[in-house]
Amino acid sequence: MLLVRTSVRPSRIHGLGCFAEERIRAGQVVWVYDERVDIPVPTAALAAFPEVVREYFLDFGYEELHDGVPVTVLCADHAKYVNHSDEPNLLDEDVNVAARDIEVGEELTCNYFKGDLDAERKLGRRAGQSRGKKTQRERASALR
Repeated sequence: MLLVRTSVRPSRIHGLGCFAEERIRAGQVVWVYDERVDIPVPTAALAAFPEVVREYFLDFGYEELHDGVPVTVLCADHAKYVNHSDEPNLLDEDVNVAARDIEVGEELTCNYFKGDLDAERKLGRRAGQSRGKKTQRERASALR
């Protein structure tokens, strides 16, 4: 659940992004996990969903372990539009905190490899590899 005002706009990184609508100070908590807003679904259960719903969860959710079980979490707020950066302005800890001051209008980014078990598939590369851009169609076909 985002704790700061944000908006969704076209991103220079990928598709749409999540942008700060208020100044965020270094160390400020920006996002916390809250099941009232962040919807956890056991990843294995996604196979029973219609393909379009499964693809949406896999595109916009992130995967982590809950009590040793892979779970895909879909954020129901603008957090689902936070894009990856190798030099993110959010640090993924138990909560997301600002790595530095973030100005109004700046895109919020995190390192998918620090908090998403599915980062390699989403980004088409491993942590530390150079960025290889994939089209939306290529990403969608990887889900099948």
